[in-house]
Amino acid sequence: MLLSLRKWMRSLWRGLKSAGSPVQKSHTASDTSLTLASPQFDFVTPLIHYYALPRGGKAALRIESARDLSPLYEAFSEEDDEHGNPIFLYSSFGFISDDFTAYFGKSKLRKYDLTSKDIKESLKLLPDEDVYPEAPWDITTSAIPIDSNVFLKGPKLHTAFIGTGLLPKLILQEVKTMELLLHSPHPNIIRYHGCLIKRGRIVGIVLDRHPMTLKQRLEDGMRHINVETCMSKITSAVSHLHTLGLAHNDLTPMNIMVNEYDTPFIIDFGSCQPFGCELITAGTPGWIDEDFAHSTQDHDESAIGKLRTWLEKQGRDSIRE
Repeated sequence: MLLSLRKWMRSLWRGLKSAGSPVQKSHTASDTSLTLASPQFDFVTPLIHYYALPRGGKAALRIESARDLSPLYEAFSEEDDEHGNPIFLYSSFGFISDDFTAYFGKSKLRKYDLTSKDIKESLKLLPDEDVYPEAPWDITTSAIPIDSNVFLKGPKLHTAFIGTGLLPKLILQEVKTMELLLHSPHPNIIRYHGCLIKRGRIVGIVLDRHPMTLKQRLEDGMRHINVETCMSKITSAVSHLHTLGLAHNDLTPMNIMVNEYDTPFIIDFGSCQPFGCELITAGTPGWIDEDFAHSTQDHDESAIGKLRTWLEKQGRDSIRE
């Protein structure tokens, strides 16, 4: 079946070229791809790429070092060795190719010992249906260029989610929240531009890009930050969520971006759900009172208190230094 389809696609490609159909070449540093320039052939192009054009496989992936991986984790045993040091178990890592094909791998090597060859040998292809949700018909499609001015949020390729069917659910859940916020915006909630759709699936969420997280801003220590102004804007954004019946459930300095004027923007709505809903992911250790499984307003109120305490302490420490 696939062999005959591949032959048919090659025949179609040759026929379209010989008939003078509009074809354009796209050149990058390491790749030359062919697409049909006319929108009426949009349905053909992905099929041609999949079935007719040569595929390089893992060897063709543009991976030079562990820096090209995202995420990149190391797992350790709960028990220590005889010297009191944690016992290393494995490294795990993900990679998304230029055509948004997802890969995931594990290795017994420490993450910074991984070579390009080690990484490629460890990576395994993840089926689209295990990573990306099908795009609903009414979803907002991003109409802006994917460049350095925006942030493209992709799937959370983590060991806990691989093969569970939860990755597509997480993405779709966050998209639904962002769609709601698109129609009920707040100046201190990250701006959502829509989704990037490939192969009929959501492969990324397009958001405004800002220079650093609140945590990075405080660690920067270049200048004083106005705690009251910052907290007032964060609290206003959280109250806005609550009026919509939503709780963020993961407020931390890592989930708040700031611009050059120290204006905060809440990000990461993967755990943001209506009150009472069961959560797939919830909270960050050190920023929650206890583990929880359902969305409630209390989680955000507790986190706001922790944020204020943290900001005030960081401010005092920077003054001493």
